[in-house]
Amino acid sequence: MTEPEEPLSPPENESDTTLCSLRSRELGEPLAGTAVARTAVWIVLEHRGPWGAKAVQESDLPLAIKERLMAWEAELPGARVQLVRRSRRIDDSLLLWVGVSDLGASRLVRCVLRSADDLLSLPIPAWVEALRRGEPVEGVEPCTQPLVLVCTNGRRDVCCSKLGVPLAQALDEQPGLDVWHTTHLGGHRFAATLLHLPEGLCYGRVEPSEAPALAQALREGRLHRIDRLRGRTALEGVEQAAEAAWRERTGRLELDAVTELHHVVEGSRVRVSLRDREGVTHELWLEDRELGPSAPPSCGKPPEAVRGWFSVRASD
Repeated sequence: MTEPEEPLSPPENESDTTLCSLRSRELGEPLAGTAVARTAVWIVLEHRGPWGAKAVQESDLPLAIKERLMAWEAELPGARVQLVRRSRRIDDSLLLWVGVSDLGASRLVRCVLRSADDLLSLPIPAWVEALRRGEPVEGVEPCTQPLVLVCTNGRRDVCCSKLGVPLAQALDEQPGLDVWHTTHLGGHRFAATLLHLPEGLCYGRVEPSEAPALAQALREGRLHRIDRLRGRTALEGVEQAAEAAWRERTGRLELDAVTELHHVVEGSRVRVSLRDREGVTHELWLEDRELGPSAPPSCGKPPEAVRGWFSVRASD
């Protein structure tokens, strides 16, 4: 195999003052509740060719492979395809991961492909059903290490490569993690962003200096810093924000501390019911507010109003 055609490093002439991620940090845009929502099925394929802004569609994968990947996304509710790669990995085989990030029932398996064409014979929907039933999947192996995907797709937004590449390199030096560069995870302005599978936990604004602490947290089955948590992808945005608020309030960091979340819209506010591992139900109220200033959602895009979820008291 040859090295990827698309460089993993950002353009050297890109000015920090133009970065959407810098503006988002300056404004204090909230992270909680910004992860992709209602996404609990993951199809992660190793691909070393160029990605493009729209990774699968603009890749150099064979047309039949592209169509099959996009068909699975359409067929499986809450499914998302990620392309991944590692610098300097040279091997004749390719890796494929399939996982579910359902709250309290997350699972991830991996298989080795001779080529991307092997995808065409795989019953991925049946695998997903088996994973959700807790049944074994023939021909694959369960993942024993946390899979960490760091967005480095500079063709989509320069922030992802400029901030994501150093983070991926720092995490790759940590033991007990399986770290890969990945395509778009959503939210360029929150770079560096990463996804932890199988739990489906998304983080933002992670610094390379945090790599040892983040790796230790993942190995120990707990969350990294709450102020870096964008949310659990299986949940709605407001539920993601509610979980972060509850964890910040209680100091609970265990991955399995939350077992159930539901929300009801009541006027301009949202009431979220959260059940913890001990069976206790907690009620949180949240409100979607506009911060006032505007900022570009992505580098080169026109500014938009900045919004975020904020905890409020029921009596307010």
